[in-house]
Amino acid sequence: MKKIISSTLAVVAFGLAANSVLASDYADEVKDIQRSVSAIKKQLDLQDVQYNEIKIENGLNRSQKVKALELKYDYLRNQL
Repeated sequence: MKKIISSTLAVVAFGLAANSVLASDYADEVKDIQRSVSAIKKQLDLQDVQYNEIKIENGLNRSQKVKALELKYDYLRNQL
């Protein structure tokens, strides 16, 4: 019985740790893309380049938000 309980606790702990790592990786990826977008915007502003601001909707899931940020980054990079 003790083996079952300790095994179950180990599995739960591993699952929580894995979930935490995945959430952290997602947050880091989003922050990196947001920094890149911000840097390109600053560069375009310094060069007085007119560009359309792309708004990202609220309520997107993780993969949709990353994809939207990547598209925004690509658009701005193409304006350079």
